[in-house]
Amino acid sequence: MIDDRGYVAQALFERLGQEGVHYRVLGDSRAYPERAPPEVQIAVRLEALAGMPRALARFAQELDLQLVHLAPQARAWRAVFAWSDELGRPRFMSVRVCSDYCRGARCYVRAEELIGGAPDALFAYGLTDAVDAGELSAERAAWLSSLWMEDPRSGLERVARLWRRHVRVIAHAAKHGEWDAVRSDLTALRRALRRPVLPEPGDLLAYLAAASRNVAQPAQAAVAFMGRESPLRAEVMRQVSQDLAALGLTLFEAGSHAPRAGLRIVFDAHEENPDVVSVHSARGLAAIVVEVERAILRWLECRVERRYPRALVGENPFAARILQFAVRHGIPGVQSYFNCHIGCALGSPVLMPYPFGIVIERGARIGSRVTLMHQVSLLGGPVIEDNVTIGAGARVIGAVRIGRGARIGPNAVVTEDVPSHDTFVVEKRQSDRKGVVNV
Repeated sequence: MIDDRGYVAQALFERLGQEGVHYRVLGDSRAYPERAPPEVQIAVRLEALAGMPRALARFAQELDLQLVHLAPQARAWRAVFAWSDELGRPRFMSVRVCSDYCRGARCYVRAEELIGGAPDALFAYGLTDAVDAGELSAERAAWLSSLWMEDPRSGLERVARLWRRHVRVIAHAAKHGEWDAVRSDLTALRRALRRPVLPEPGDLLAYLAAASRNVAQPAQAAVAFMGRESPLRAEVMRQVSQDLAALGLTLFEAGSHAPRAGLRIVFDAHEENPDVVSVHSARGLAAIVVEVERAILRWLECRVERRYPRALVGENPFAARILQFAVRHGIPGVQSYFNCHIGCALGSPVLMPYPFGIVIERGARIGSRVTLMHQVSLLGGPVIEDNVTIGAGARVIGAVRIGRGARIGPNAVVTEDVPSHDTFVVEKRQSDRKGVVNV
């Protein structure tokens, strides 16, 4: 039976194939689609690597997944998708898309070799990856043995280049499927891995570029639990830490100030800030845990979009970027210059092709990948869900909800909820009076 992670992985492979991307799944393909490992690794050609953030974002949008992590590595991208299972519990799948297989500044297997699928190249990748991670699972060991048996001579040459002193141990393990000796020697193998491969200039530059990006925008996120101290707060943090362990978050309890935290979970106190979640203890443990986990995942998704707006949201003009920066940081005078008034917090970037005359009253909530054309008005606290497009001159009035993927036509006046993926337009009738119709 296929599990949800296997389904997501299979859907991703199909999506890459539809886009004409030449790729190879790095791992035992027999595991798909019935199940998928916690991290799916894929090799693509070097020229396709730059387009991966956009491809992963489109895939998440189509399958209604949350892209909660995206970070560059040396000639690779790492992403994490999140969704809820049938019981509402969070589920995750990590994806690493690489061209050349690098660890640090060193390249061990080139993209052409990986995509070509030669057994010795895949064996070198599989064992190097396991040694670097410090873990060799039974599934990975069985896959390595099957690769070895396809071409033992070439596999032996690869091993001799990387682990000259450990050739006998590795060859015996691969031939007989007995990997305990290799597992006990993983630390020494990892030390030896750094010696025979010197970084080439291009690989070193790719590593430095990714490292500098990660220094400027650290991949790891910190969440502080603050407010009234109680056993409930500690238990919420424990359960959230357990449920979201796959994300590698730093969770901690703090006093009135938490300078290291990107997101603050505040108990029994109200703050209006996109980086603050106010929680009321009266709701009970189970409801609070669900609320906090959803808020963290939502914040992580917005964090990814703020870091890669061109890839995930779209190409905003310079004026729109200036306007939204001013809104987030409270810079006076900028909104009036554009004849705009935006009183709500913008957690995610909003696509504004013509950022003029836009009015958004305080209390409105705007989701991810929303497009607002010029002269749009959001009045009375509406909720605009993800992937919504609102045409020029349209007005959304009242505490209504515009569902995911809905489209509001130019000059429409919306005073009631619009279902997800529906279209709401103004139609000119024979009497020349304008009426709002749902198409």
